Amino acid sequence: MIKKWNLLCLKNKSKLDIGHRLLYEPYKNLIIKFLELCTEIDAKDFDPISKAFDGLLSIPDELKEYYEALLGVTSFYQHSQGGKGKYIEKKLASSYETSTLDIDLSELPLWLENPLLHHKLGIFTFGGLTNDEKQEIRLNTWDWIGPKNVKIDVGNILWDENAIVMIELKNRIDSGGTAARREVWTSEKFGVFANYLISNQKLFRKNNIQFSLIELLSYFKIKTLEIYFGILFDTNDKPATLERDKESGFFITSREGLNYLKNIFEKDSDISIQKYEEDTLYFEIIFRTNGLKVIFGALYGNQIPMKLFRKEISISDLLLFRYDDIWFSQLLAINERMILLKHRTNFTKIFLNLLKEDFLLRNLFNQLINNECDEISLTRVVEYLIGKYSQRFENKFIPEAGKTLDAHIADIVQLVASAHS
Repeated sequence: MIKKWNLLCLKNKSKLDIGHRLLYEPYKNLIIKFLELCTEIDAKDFDPISKAFDGLLSIPDELKEYYEALLGVTSFYQHSQGGKGKYIEKKLASSYETSTLDIDLSELPLWLENPLLHHKLGIFTFGGLTNDEKQEIRLNTWDWIGPKNVKIDVGNILWDENAIVMIELKNRIDSGGTAARREVWTSEKFGVFANYLISNQKLFRKNNIQFSLIELLSYFKIKTLEIYFGILFDTNDKPATLERDKESGFFITSREGLNYLKNIFEKDSDISIQKYEEDTLYFEIIFRTNGLKVIFGALYGNQIPMKLFRKEISISDLLLFRYDDIWFSQLLAINERMILLKHRTNFTKIFLNLLKEDFLLRNLFNQLINNECDEISLTRVVEYLIGKYSQRFENKFIPEAGKTLDAHIADIVQLVASAHS
């Protein structure tokens, strides 16, 4: 019995929202490489040292091809970034047009002046901009004259509140350990902001007029600056909570970081400490001279979209799309590469050759792609292949015991269609 898998790369890319498109290209690139590993023996080779170290020279003959295929496919995947590194930040930033990611302090004026452009720059990088947009960035009229730049992962402008929210994100409670947390709260991230706010040092210049951080915020009518340390998930893949962070033992480092910031600000007579909650990691001050409110704190799980967008959104629903592309294509590639190494051919190569030989099959396959591989189109292709070419598909090329001919052909068709669509 054939199985229709939930594959993102079989969907029409032009109809996908931006959140899905962030996954589409990385998934597509990986699947194309998996297809290459299914069909080209030389797509992955092991040098003599690797063969000895990985055990390829000593493994029993009956397992050799499977083990080599397993190493070849999984080693490629594990070494490929595949879009994983910035996916979470990009998904968050894609939710609102005033939000963005990779916010350099030096680019703060650009973001405030043109949030749509910075939003696009953060998500698609410089290469994803039009020529006019690239020129607009090159001709940005704001100069950075500060001594030390600092970057925050994601942020949003709340114009109706005259507020900026910026969050330095960690995927899990234990991400980076105590050293990474200490750097965020002190010398590498939040401490830099704190010192610039206290010193009122000139950091920006426009038309020969210099601005400190506070003056820049005032120029753009920003009355509240919120800077948070955000943790998305606990070690059980559930939304992080303050309680779980305390249980993990890392909470103490964040508390020490909050104390570090408090010690900086409480020495300034222009600053009024409005609230300091050590147990919940929240610190709020107001500058008496200009009324600027600054908040430092920590956010956990579902608190992150609440503060960033002022909306109650499940962090799991916001970030996690459940598609079969990666596990399905990777496991299938391992099996197909094993057969390729053993027999110099497999169902994937056979199907690709038949596509070259048979116009009617190409037409059915094209319809399948246009229909986003619905069950009817998939069944038509599989039935056509078995009805006309059953002698080309030998049972010994089915790698899994008990798997039927039509089920394996259906899987191959979906893999190839995912790469070709």
